[in-house]
Amino acid sequence: MICVVGTRITRPNYDPTITLISLPLNPENPNQKKVGQLLFQDAWELTSVNPNFGGISALNRLEDGRFIGVSDAGTLIGFGLKGDDTADRPFLAPLPGATGEELTFRDKDSEAIAYDPQSGRFWVAYEFRNAVRRFSRSFARTERFVQPPLMKDWSANSGAEAIVRLKDGRFIIFSEGYDLPDNSYQAILFSGDPTLEGSAAASFGYNPPNGYKVTDAVQLPNGNLLMLHRRISFPSGFTVKLGILNLNTIIAGESIKSKVIASLEPPLLVDNLEGITLSEENGRTIIWMISDNNFNIFQRTILMKFALIEQGSADKKKPDEDISPGFESL
Repeated sequence: MICVVGTRITRPNYDPTITLISLPLNPENPNQKKVGQLLFQDAWELTSVNPNFGGISALNRLEDGRFIGVSDAGTLIGFGLKGDDTADRPFLAPLPGATGEELTFRDKDSEAIAYDPQSGRFWVAYEFRNAVRRFSRSFARTERFVQPPLMKDWSANSGAEAIVRLKDGRFIIFSEGYDLPDNSYQAILFSGDPTLEGSAAASFGYNPPNGYKVTDAVQLPNGNLLMLHRRISFPSGFTVKLGILNLNTIIAGESIKSKVIASLEPPLLVDNLEGITLSEENGRTIIWMISDNNFNIFQRTILMKFALIEQGSADKKKPDEDISPGFESL
């Protein structure tokens, strides 16, 4: 008997192909479509053999219908939907500033993304460094890098979690868990681009639903914010709540809450939802959410699509119809 001993060589597969598997909202009741003010449209599990795929912490939808996401490993992930079981023109690439032997995961933990369709610029917030990078169109280079003073005390694993560019050019950055004396979490409103020295900044508190933390936010067509919150507990696992935050309620130095409009919990399809973005179809606001699988075999990357069920005129009131006390200077 001859025994041959050798070394097994494996090579990572960097094929950017992303496969989609359609999923029901409720496997126990396939006919269920409505959840609070959400009307279920579709959902998919996204998979790839590429080891850099996963960990998607934020999502943005571009004018051409394609998605741009960032992962907490410093990877830029792009894809579109074309109606079959593979994504359209997928790509995975490291974010500028996310490569180098001297860097650690603390330098790569990109948790939030904002986009300006006029300039084509992107802003990415980093949780561990409590920093913001501004990128040029197509992410060719880093244009600016700042660590805003009001974010310097945010803890390493509860820092910048959501960044929103408002239609008027202001920005809001939410911490995941920087506790204020009243147990709310600190958020910051910037009068303009947070990477520019001329942008004034003021803080306020945000109270998410009890036991939940903010994971992302996006501005609705009526101007208010749609807030994404997540909780993990035993034995329920992940649960998610969506809330609407009226910008008129923001007052510097005070704490505010959003109005919960929908909850996702088992047996409904839900995971570690961390990214949210919007689109418009036939006059309806479409909500897209994506989960961060933490590169964990027990979690999935799930993309969910809902239509927002509009309520009464009170919810459609534009925030600029009133002046927000404390922010006149911003």
